[in-house]
Order: sequence, then structure tokens, then C-alpha cells
Amino acid sequence: MQNTTGNLDHKASVSYASKVAIAQALASFGARAVTLTTVARTKPADSRAIVKTITGTQSQSGQTPTNHEWFLGNRTLRLHSAMLLLMYAAYREKHEPLPDAHGIAFTLSYNNYLGVCCGKALISPERFALLAGNGFSIGWRDIPRGGASKFPHDNVKVVRCRRCRVPHLIEAHFRSHTCTECLS
Repeated sequence: MQNTTGNLDHKASVSYASKVAIAQALASFGARAVTLTTVARTKPADSRAIVKTITGTQSQSGQTPTNHEWFLGNRTLRLHSAMLLLMYAAYREKHEPLPDAHGIAFTLSYNNYLGVCCGKALISPERFALLAGNGFSIGWRDIPRGGASKFPHDNVKVVRCRRCRVPHLIEAHFRSHTCTECLS
């Protein structure tokens, strides 16, 4: 009987170790403790300790982003947002059977995004958490097919430009999209 309990404790600690590894990676990308807690599902005290260990400083305080319309601010933000969401959907699909599929997909997507941006990201981990976590947490499978986000109002979706076929984040009520570059 004790052996069974020991195995459950071991499984629980291995499961939490996965969450901690995700949180450590996110902290190395500059994510705040609140984002670690949300994405990696670590305990808030653990998230603060992880940020302190990884960065050497306390997690920054302040309100997390809540306005998803920010992603529509200009063409570059629309492109970056679409790229992040498409990477997220691909990684999420690949890791779906795992209990930490969201955290793994989020971390891998953001890591690749930083590589593409040469470390100068326009979208912070907090903003990406708003978009991938709040907006598409329920309907992530629909991202590549132009499915709309699940925000309470003014939803967004990823759609390819009719001319150049490059994906952009656009307002969900549009049926098709031609990017500003192709209109010029």
C-alpha cells in the first residue's frame, strides 16, 4: 500500500517538475511571475522564486495586458501575432496528449519567435499569454482554419492575405483580407 502512495507522489512530483521546467524557460524569456503561474500552472510563490532565481531580480509588478485590440495596431503586429498563433497551434497539436500541452506549445512558440526576431520581440510573453491563453485556449485547433478567438467581444482570427497569402491577424467579422502591402 505504501508503495502505491509513493508512486503517486512520484508521479505528482514529476508532473510538477514539468511545470517548473516550463516556468524556468518562460522566466528566461523575460516573463513575469503572473505569466508563469498562468501558462505553466505553477504555484504563485514558486513562480516568484523561479523568476528571482533565473533573472536575479524580483518579478516586475503591474497589471497584465487585457486589450487584445493592441495586436491589430499595425501590419507588423498583425504578422507577428499570426506567426505566434500558427506556431502555437502546430506545437499544441503535436503535444496534445501531454497534460502540459499548452505550456509546452507556448514555450516552444515563444522561443522560436525570439529566434526569428533575433531576440527583439515586439510581443511580450504577457501579451502572447493574453492572445493564446485567453483568446484561443478553447478553440486553438481552429487557428489555422481562420477560427475566431473566444474574447468576450471584438474577436480576432488568423487569415491569409488574398494576394500574397501571408497570414495576418484580423478582426473576426471580415470574411477575407488584403494586406496593406498588397494594396499599395
